[in-house]
Amino acid sequence: MRTHVYQLQDILNAFKRRKVLTKDELLDAVGCSTMTAWRLLRQYGYFTSYNDNARHYTLVDIPRFDQRGLWTYHQARFSKWGSLTDTIVGLVGESSAGLTADQLRRLLHLKDAQPLLLRLTQRKLLTREKMEGCFVYFPFQETARGRLQTQRTKEIERARATRALPPAEHIVALLVQIIQRPRDTPRQWARRLAQRNIRIGTRDIQAILEHYGIDSKKGLLNF
Repeated sequence: MRTHVYQLQDILNAFKRRKVLTKDELLDAVGCSTMTAWRLLRQYGYFTSYNDNARHYTLVDIPRFDQRGLWTYHQARFSKWGSLTDTIVGLVGESSAGLTADQLRRLLHLKDAQPLLLRLTQRKLLTREKMEGCFVYFPFQETARGRLQTQRTKEIERARATRALPPAEHIVALLVQIIQRPRDTPRQWARRLAQRNIRIGTRDIQAILEHYGIDSKKGLLNF
């Protein structure tokens, strides 16, 4: 009896039936050894999922990546960059103004992006800057980083310019607090106002200070 010689077409036929397969599913469908399967996959080109510990496989010409370079098939998630690490670095590099951890978490459907982002900054694959109270991640390469930081700053400035201020009576109450307690922080002013049922967040306070050109460290006495 002749031994079957597995060919690339055996792999292609398996993926014609199902677009995404796990290792066990692929071996069961084709009937070849692990080494033979990987040799044939490398010959054609393939992607592994960036989620679920790279458990899912698909052929290189199957995914239809969206404008972000991402593709989802049932629970398996793929990117044009391959691994999760490369995907995060790639997404940040192709972003218009850097990305926050929360933006990456929602975009990639992760439970928590912070640990990996910390490792990427330690390895100097990314860098970060605190802007508007949260860290924004940028490419480590200086030219790309500078361009994206400039764009992020412009977006923040536009958002500040269009941000609606609280009602006038809330602004007056805040100014009274600043006069009475000029050494307090915005968080402390907000807490004291909340005790009087005046709800103003620290971002609203910052917007008021910037609108009227008040330095929170100097208060109104030097305004």
